Amino acid sequence: MELKEVIGRRRTIRFFLPHRPVEREKVQKMLEAARRASCAGNVMNVRAIVIWREQASEKQMKAIAPRIGYQQMHTAPVFIFWYSEASVYIGDAWPDNVLKLAEARRIGVDVEATRAEINEKLRPGFLVAGKAMAVAPLAFMDVGQAICQATLVAYEEGLGSCLMASPRLDRVAKLFNLPETATPICIQALGYPAESWEAGGQTPKPKLEEMFHDMEVGKPFKSDPKIVQELTDAKLIQTPAPLPWRDAELKYLMNALSLENTLLNELEQ
Repeated sequence: MELKEVIGRRRTIRFFLPHRPVEREKVQKMLEAARRASCAGNVMNVRAIVIWREQASEKQMKAIAPRIGYQQMHTAPVFIFWYSEASVYIGDAWPDNVLKLAEARRIGVDVEATRAEINEKLRPGFLVAGKAMAVAPLAFMDVGQAICQATLVAYEEGLGSCLMASPRLDRVAKLFNLPETATPICIQALGYPAESWEAGGQTPKPKLEEMFHDMEVGKPFKSDPKIVQELTDAKLIQTPAPLPWRDAELKYLMNALSLENTLLNELEQ
């Protein structure tokens, strides 16, 4: 598939085939995509733990399950616990990574001059600002970019996923030996979809003009009908949910997978 179609076909999948395992090589492709994401200073603060349901303990699975997310938590064969690692910003780690960018000819023009500027002018500021940068919005945005790339690769590989956050994440972190420098971001349920790839249609979103502005807030970025048609033809824009057969599909899935008709996980009760 072309990139625009992958984006258009992406759905939050909540019903997985519990009997069909996810191939390790497909997870590796996702992680490689995450590893190639853009990151300020190339510090690469994104980290993840791959959790295979069949290898996880009952205690670990109970901790992972969020308050909302019953279906995916009971059917996904794999989970990826994404987190941000603060240590890459602290001390010499950050400026040293920027030096590597100069050596790779990614910043600056003259290597020696760039190296001298980093060491003499930028390093002191990096040393002071490192701890703040580790918990700044930009650091978490960089993790989000990595997760996005991994997610798109998952869909291109025929998998589905559901990203979830929960107050339980700190509890989960303790069960998987996350360091004190880690900030949990989200858990991603992963597997082969039991529901159709359309999942009842493309999730409705607010209008473009409601979300984005041109030069200043209050001046909407106007949507061009020609671009809308171009993106529709490229399958980035698709038929919005709910498709007419969605109710029947949901009833079938709940019965076939022996799931209860509730959003709340009984582990919370």
